[in-house]
Amino acid sequence: MKVGFISLGCSKNLVDTEHMMGALKAAGHEIVNNPEMADAVVVNTCGFINEAKKEAIDTIVEMGLLKEQGKFRILLATGCLAQRYPDELLQELPELDAVVGVKDYLKLPAILDACLAGERQRAVSGWPEKYSLQTRRVVSTPPGWAYLKIADGCNNRCAYCAIPGIRGPLRSRPGVELIREAHDLADSGVKELVLVAQDTTAYGRDLDPGESLPGLVERLGDIDGIEWIRVMYAYPTSNVEEILSVLQLKKVVPYLDIPLQHGSDRILKLMGRRYNRQVIFDLIEKLREATPGLVLRTTLMTGFPGESEDDHRESMELLERLEFDWAGVFAYSKEDGTVAGRMIPEVSPEVAQERRRQLLELQQRITLRKNQQRVGQQASVLVESRVSPDNYRGRAYFQAPEVDGTVLIKANRVLETGNFVTISFSRAYGYDLIGEEQIGPT
Repeated sequence: MKVGFISLGCSKNLVDTEHMMGALKAAGHEIVNNPEMADAVVVNTCGFINEAKKEAIDTIVEMGLLKEQGKFRILLATGCLAQRYPDELLQELPELDAVVGVKDYLKLPAILDACLAGERQRAVSGWPEKYSLQTRRVVSTPPGWAYLKIADGCNNRCAYCAIPGIRGPLRSRPGVELIREAHDLADSGVKELVLVAQDTTAYGRDLDPGESLPGLVERLGDIDGIEWIRVMYAYPTSNVEEILSVLQLKKVVPYLDIPLQHGSDRILKLMGRRYNRQVIFDLIEKLREATPGLVLRTTLMTGFPGESEDDHRESMELLERLEFDWAGVFAYSKEDGTVAGRMIPEVSPEVAQERRRQLLELQQRITLRKNQQRVGQQASVLVESRVSPDNYRGRAYFQAPEVDGTVLIKANRVLETGNFVTISFSRAYGYDLIGEEQIGPT
């Protein structure tokens, strides 16, 4: 059977999609990248915030119309939204042949067989006790890099977050499995591993003594072919020395993503975050002092219940003072089953979006200034795609995939995607840079 996939939401969800594709491929199915060429289509949904839920529903409806037109036969929904609202999806979307949760997605081959036999499937049975995977992935990211999902679930229990209720508690994937998968990725040409989890710094706390993020990263650094290791989603209150030890390991790029969520002590406390502004300032100062050239990314939220203009100004001041290289900002979404969902007073969506706009405009100015400082410098860039005969797109170490800017590469020869080239930056525009390939001694 030909099976098409649409993966929505975060990088962790994408890794799940790649494992689903691997399980189906191992069972003899063919993976196609066009729904109209498929016999079955799987929509791997996100259910984290309202916008993501709307996108998932809209996508299922759109695929349902194609199914009705006879473009394919079977439509399945998997992922967080399926885990969170299985009965509602089956009731409200009759075009769905199956709803599959986060514990059962590797059973897709058997579920597809049942759907072919005319049985409508509801395969949602909580979350697995352990995060252990034996299937090989079908990597779908651009050449040269891949995500490595090191854990699932989360123990932090932030007031606004529905993920623990969807994905369950922290479950780290055994190091032996991760190392084996990383070897497979390296053998397939992957040169950059991007480590992801809800909280990467919590890795190993639920495993046998000796399993930790530094230990895992050290072993990953010994793999031939891997040249960059990038750490995303580090929780701010984690041991500073442990984070520093990771950044100093071989092949780890001097880049760290630390989602802070807010700049106000009052709001941080309401959010259930286990730190305050001073902890943040001290952490960033120590990281920068110990790691030359360190690039930092963060994420902030606007519109959390009770957020005042003074609270918002503190977030603005935080960005101005710390000057992160990159920052994402999203508006609060009221979620079922969360502590924040019961909090008052609520902030209007219009106010939350306006505050988001202000933060993003401030960050864009900071990022542009930092990019302008890179003009005239040289860096190694991983080539991801060809956009025209003489132009390619890639990323330097200071740019994480999908969330940061990119480098437009001007070249006088054919470049091989998935490989590194040395670039001299000639211009900065917004979040991106333009550069030319440097050939010969640098």
